[in-house]
Amino acid sequence: MAGALVGADCNLGDHTFVETGAVIGDRVTVKNGVAVWDGVTVEDDAFLGPYVTLTNDLRPRSRRGGAVVPTLIARGATLGANATIVCGTRVGAYAFVAAGAVVTTDVADHALVLGNPARQAGWVCGCGERLDEALACAACGRAYEPGPTGLVQRP
Repeated sequence: MAGALVGADCNLGDHTFVETGAVIGDRVTVKNGVAVWDGVTVEDDAFLGPYVTLTNDLRPRSRRGGAVVPTLIARGATLGANATIVCGTRVGAYAFVAAGAVVTTDVADHALVLGNPARQAGWVCGCGERLDEALACAACGRAYEPGPTGLVQRP
């Protein structure tokens, strides 16, 4: 819609809707059947799987002008198919929300969450692989340590 912002080199699938006031960064993939509403910001390099549900009103009613509640999907985050993200939450950088998960609270950077309601089940690397107990990635060799909003890559 007019007033929506969509960055460069994005891939928007069939039946995708981007409402006025929504912001989508660069190199974002939005698969089929996703509606990105006013107040939702999706940062660069994020992935929204098929039929992800985003919301922007905590108390929706017909014919009532509710306040838009902002939601942030941070850089590099992955939302699996049919995941639901309740408005007012932040999905952290490079976090991985499993298919069908219902996110009702903030998700830490690099966290892996699953279930209803979504609960943390581990940590993931920026490359997408699960981290071991030492917070290291066997696939690419990166290592992480706790940071202010989740994990940060070790220097």
